[in-house]
Amino acid sequence: MRKSDESGITFDSSQHEEQGMYSFLSTSELLQLVDCLMESHRFAKTFNMNQEKRNMLWKAGFRGNVKPDLLMHESHSLACTLRILFRMYTDESRQESWKEVEKKLILICCEALNYYLGLTVEKHRDCWTSLLLLMLSRVNQLDDERFRAHASAYYLTLCEMIFHENIPELRAVLKRFFIRSSRAFRICNFNSH
Repeated sequence: MRKSDESGITFDSSQHEEQGMYSFLSTSELLQLVDCLMESHRFAKTFNMNQEKRNMLWKAGFRGNVKPDLLMHESHSLACTLRILFRMYTDESRQESWKEVEKKLILICCEALNYYLGLTVEKHRDCWTSLLLLMLSRVNQLDDERFRAHASAYYLTLCEMIFHENIPELRAVLKRFFIRSSRAFRICNFNSH
């Protein structure tokens, strides 16, 4: 599939996938990298939830007129983690790790979904919307067996998301998830969707 980047340069997506260090790292190195990224993500998340510490730094003049946060750090470390794990999960050359990767993915995605539901600050929720789009889009692309494993873990939490204000793109991905779930678990049989 051919795509264009921001500069207008066209590239082949399969060629783009091979850029970077992924193919040069062993499975154990990738899993270690994922663990480090998650440690970094959790540190940033803990800092962002600590209003007292953030206020103290702000009053001390750190970052001027803006209360300090690690939102970009929090979201980018998780996005990188998800991209690595979903890539490993479909990489035929890493089949021996698929069960371990699936377990990590489900735990990380459950943690992320539950955290998102508890966010009350709009700026923070906005940062996380792209993470949910990434996660749910990748889950929706999985084969039926894998989709069922993930859907059964996330279904009730995603039902809760219906009651939140979500952007149209996120609502569309949620709709695809629920339609796919109805087919994957044979809840209903319809051909119109």
